[in-house]
Order: sequence, then structure tokens, then C-alpha cells
Amino acid sequence: MLNILLIDDDADIRFGLNRVMTRCGHQVLESNSGDEALFRLANEPVDVVFCDCRFPHGLTGEETLANIKSRFPQIKVVMMSCTMEYDDQQSYKQLGASDALQKPFFASECSATLTKLFPALKAAA
Repeated sequence: MLNILLIDDDADIRFGLNRVMTRCGHQVLESNSGDEALFRLANEPVDVVFCDCRFPHGLTGEETLANIKSRFPQIKVVMMSCTMEYDDQQSYKQLGASDALQKPFFASECSATLTKLFPALKAAA
């Protein structure tokens, strides 16, 4: 079981991802902004973050990623965007993201990403 933080300003996206990840047995926290997420990360154990790339206010996705990697380097970060291009994926990985997904994505893609980042999940399945 993983402790997962979902960061997205869209409540529907958070709801859907939360549902998928909870059904897989993971503990899920939610934040609607990068600022809120950093507060949660300082106060709760998290193994992996799924972070939107764009927010209407506060920190950007890139700024959130940079803050997470500088303050919590052990936490894996998966960036998400509706407009994800190959160059974007590579840029996020250079900034420290473990992976990047284009929204919308299937539950199977989410599970595959988690298994890739945490191989022990496959052995436990």
C-alpha cells in the first residue's frame, strides 16, 4: 500500500483518481493547489505525488515539482496535463519528475505507472 497525494484544481479529476487508487488499496490524500500540497507533505507521510501541471492561482506545476524535490527528495512525483507533449515529459523529468502522464488516462495507465515506480507492488499483486 502506498500513501498518495493527488494535486489538481479539478475536483472531478481528484475524485476519479482517488477512486481508482483507493480501490487498489492505497491511502489517498488530496490537495487543490501546490501551496496546499506542500503543507500536507510537511505534515503527512507520502510516497508518491500525482501533480497537475497548471493551476489557476498560486504555485505552478513546475514550481510545485521543484519545491517537492528540494524539500522532500525521496518522494516520487508524476506530472499530469491535458496538453502533455513529448518535450514537456522530458522537461518535467529533467526537473526531477519520476514520470509524466497525459490526461485523461486510463486506470490501467495509472496502475502501470505505480508498478513501474514501485516494483514491489507487482510482486505483492
